[in-house]
Amino acid sequence: MTESLMQAYANSPRRKKLQILGGVFLVLIVFAVMLVSHLIVSSRVVAVGRQLQSAKNEIDRLEYINVNYRNEIAQRMRIEVMEKKAEELGFRPPYPGESYFVTVAGLESAPAYQAPSAPDTVGVELDVNRPVYHETLFSWLNRQIQLFFNPLGEL
Repeated sequence: MTESLMQAYANSPRRKKLQILGGVFLVLIVFAVMLVSHLIVSSRVVAVGRQLQSAKNEIDRLEYINVNYRNEIAQRMRIEVMEKKAEELGFRPPYPGESYFVTVAGLESAPAYQAPSAPDTVGVELDVNRPVYHETLFSWLNRQIQLFFNPLGEL
């Protein structure tokens, strides 16, 4: 009797083949999901990297324009250029005795004008050279599996 019960509940060869095939398909589906998620994360990382590179290019372009403007201001403020411009406008150097200096109360102790410094940047500094940022999904998954099977390995 026990033999007939065991035979009734035993898996038939067809059922065993279906279970094996189902297991293979399950592994393939899990692998496909992992692959798709890795591709999605990688594409986002590439997109953010391109945005960062375009922002750096824009900063470089603005710095180049800023240097050109500073150079232009320095060229226009040279004494020879300013004297030539003053002559074009009808100014001339003063003769002796034409210049009068008037002292103004409180002006002697006035400090020189200080341009405000650039405000401190508020933001987060990211060190992209950390190994964590260059870890692939598969290496991270491998590390997590090793931690799961060997929980005292990192102690």
